[in-house]
Amino acid sequence: MLVKVDGGFYLNSHHIIAVRISKDVHNAFVVAVEYTPNSVQSTGLFEKKFSVGVDAERYLQSLHKIIGQS
Repeated sequence: MLVKVDGGFYLNSHHIIAVRISKDVHNAFVVAVEYTPNSVQSTGLFEKKFSVGVDAERYLQSLHKIIGQS
């Protein structure tokens, strides 16, 4: 199943390896989605930054819901 990660960027849910959240030096929440592109020998990384923790949490919940449906 395709997962809309951002705008026009979609990933196949089976290609997502990990979703990590952290805080950067400017106290922004960074959500990093690690995935395998067409080649298994490399990985890709998509990062999205949020200034408010609630927005990051909503984003993670929407990813979880979509990935859980596949």
